[in-house]
Amino acid sequence: MNANILDTIDQKLIRLSCFLSVSIFLNYFLWSVNSSAILKYLNFYFLLFLVLYFLINKNFKKFTFLKIIFILLILLSLGSVTTDWDARSVWMFHAKRIFFDNSLYSGFDNYQPEMMNAYPLLAPALSATLVKIIGHWNEIFPKSTNLLILLPALLIQSSFLKNYKFNLVWLMFILLFSGRILVNGRTDGLVAMYFVSNCILIYSLFINNSNISFIKNNQKEYNKLYILVTAIFSCIILTLLKNEGLVLMMLTLFVTIFLKIIYKMKINKVDLIFWILVFSPMVIWKILATYNGVYPRLMGFDMGLHLSDVPNNQNIFERIYLRIRETENIKLIFSYLVLNEKFILSLLIFIFAWVKKFKENKLIFIFVLLNILSYYLLLYPVFLSTAFDFTVQLNSTAHRVLISIVLSLTFFSIYVFQQRKE
Repeated sequence: MNANILDTIDQKLIRLSCFLSVSIFLNYFLWSVNSSAILKYLNFYFLLFLVLYFLINKNFKKFTFLKIIFILLILLSLGSVTTDWDARSVWMFHAKRIFFDNSLYSGFDNYQPEMMNAYPLLAPALSATLVKIIGHWNEIFPKSTNLLILLPALLIQSSFLKNYKFNLVWLMFILLFSGRILVNGRTDGLVAMYFVSNCILIYSLFINNSNISFIKNNQKEYNKLYILVTAIFSCIILTLLKNEGLVLMMLTLFVTIFLKIIYKMKINKVDLIFWILVFSPMVIWKILATYNGVYPRLMGFDMGLHLSDVPNNQNIFERIYLRIRETENIKLIFSYLVLNEKFILSLLIFIFAWVKKFKENKLIFIFVLLNILSYYLLLYPVFLSTAFDFTVQLNSTAHRVLISIVLSLTFFSIYVFQQRKE
């Protein structure tokens, strides 16, 4: 692997992604401190300006395919009503409450607890800002802000795939594997895309180039600082998108520390500051939610439908124990998590890349595989603990949680083949 991987990144894309990520987080922060509406509006207009700058500026003309696909996704989002249950009844429900109550903390009254009031609200907060600017609510345009959140992740990935052919191949796989969930108002696609981006950023900063430091008097360190800031806000966004995002970032932290110990890399003050900054906003949100009596619901809830296949008074450990005793349950999870055409295709691509490029890309393969395996294995106890009917939960959720694994396998397979070109 190229020891100067950070120097090969498209710096213009990284800087634009940095400003976009900061603006997206700033919208959430302004809502969290109940700032004046004018500040939220100005920040949102600045976000739109950055998007338009990318779309019309000649400096990004080699990313024409990316621009076209982004515009098409916006049109698809604006051309479809929000009908998906999670999108309408969880994410847009919270956006609607923020809009009408003019508060990020409206869910802390625990009204409709089955709508996941403890979920982080970065995406609904951006939707609420757009609705505030327009002045009225409907069931179509609020979810389009998810595409604004998507753009920084896309730019980060494209900055690492400098060859336009590799970029085009990657964009085609994004549409093939996750096209619909990027425009239907859910956040699962955003979680998957940010997981991919954060993995490549963290690997580049802390594994491949473990001597990252703060700004010095040369252009190289100046560029590294931009990448570092981009990584911080990209990781924060992932943790604030959904609880799964927090889990993925924690797993990435453990994998990073593990590899640093194994390969005897130093853990310096930049590492510590980075991870503290990444997790602080989500920790603050969880503390506030718990203080107000709003607690997370793990992998499903009864909703009064009595769909659970175990007694409703069982805690998660008892549910896991009851289900794990039956081997058929493990086989059922395995069938849903493995016998999936998208997963199989991405796995075959990854195996091919492993066979062809493992020797010169050993470390990145290990890093990616450890992240994916840890998440995959964690899905088993999570599904076993669900309060929903076991089969119902698998049928409705398994294909969505797999998308993070599918996109990661595919992106890094394409990325390691690009290294040959360099």
